[in-house]
Amino acid sequence: MVEAPWLIHRRRMQTTSETAWQALPQPFLAREAHAAGLSSTSIAGAMRRKQIIPVAPSVYAVREGWVELTPSELHGRMSRAAAASVEGAVVSHQSAALIHGLPHPLGPLGSVSLTLRDSSQTAARDDWRRLLDGELPDVHVTHVDDVPVTTVDRTVIDSFRQLRPRDALAIADGALRARLTCPEELQAMRAFQTRWPGVRKADVGLAMVDFRRESWLESASVATAHQLGFSVPMSQVWIHDLDGRPIGRVDFLWSAAGVIGEADGRGKYFGSYSKKDWDPEEAAVHMVAERDRERELEAVGFAVARWGTSDLLDRGAGLARVLKEARRRADPRRIRCLWRQDPHDDLRPWRLAVTPMDGGDGPWAA
Repeated sequence: MVEAPWLIHRRRMQTTSETAWQALPQPFLAREAHAAGLSSTSIAGAMRRKQIIPVAPSVYAVREGWVELTPSELHGRMSRAAAASVEGAVVSHQSAALIHGLPHPLGPLGSVSLTLRDSSQTAARDDWRRLLDGELPDVHVTHVDDVPVTTVDRTVIDSFRQLRPRDALAIADGALRARLTCPEELQAMRAFQTRWPGVRKADVGLAMVDFRRESWLESASVATAHQLGFSVPMSQVWIHDLDGRPIGRVDFLWSAAGVIGEADGRGKYFGSYSKKDWDPEEAAVHMVAERDRERELEAVGFAVARWGTSDLLDRGAGLARVLKEARRRADPRRIRCLWRQDPHDDLRPWRLAVTPMDGGDGPWAA
């Protein structure tokens, strides 16, 4: 029996499309599919067969695999497509931070942020792209996996200007921690953006940056506490007893108040386990060790405050509560210990600071 020509064509289309869709970037633009020899009819057929799914107007992805991506992975993939969809567009702000591997905001990531070199579409937005206009010299643009993206120093200052302080500080601290930029480069970029909208927020943020902070939660805690009126604490301080025995390294220390802060993300107790590898007994041992450590810190005179991610919500109401309670319990005159901020520094005897917790005892205070 001789098959009809249309049936032969349909079968060939199905055979070639199995591998052709996978060979495209994920997600891909309709014009990228056309450039690879796949027609609009092919796209429509693949959608009917549920091989591919629409993820934005004229943007598609192979269904298998796409639905398994995390929100941050999805945003990174969409950033490539967004940049390819608009001539002269460069991924910027929190989208650029994500591509650079920097901490990303808590909660939904929203639209992909793009800065356009020369466009009348200032502040335009659709469901998946946010188009911004701004002076963008070539030296402010780099490429990550062939995606045009703002440099790290530009990304940090842009984030300070437009993101929430807690998220922007986490990006800045992460960039310094990874040695992707330095304070001098950040100050130079801030000077370049003089008189840009929101640049004064960058001044506030730059005064708080510290490469010692180790996570989004730690950076966000400092920014939130600062907004609540607390001073900037020292980060990652080693506390020893008077015999020199280490008690532990604490996340934060408000030296004048005698208050230690511990930002308790899940990883502190649960580690980096997958669900199937998680060991409840090991987690319990870790929790008991943390309890004993806290008792030793209080025994040498400190008041310890603990909080988690949820305490930063509702404008930091939970964080304010635990810090105020610890400040009421604290008596800096009772503290008897040795301390250092860097493990290579000499141990120093504790001395009573004179600046209160609600102003002035910045990250380098003793």
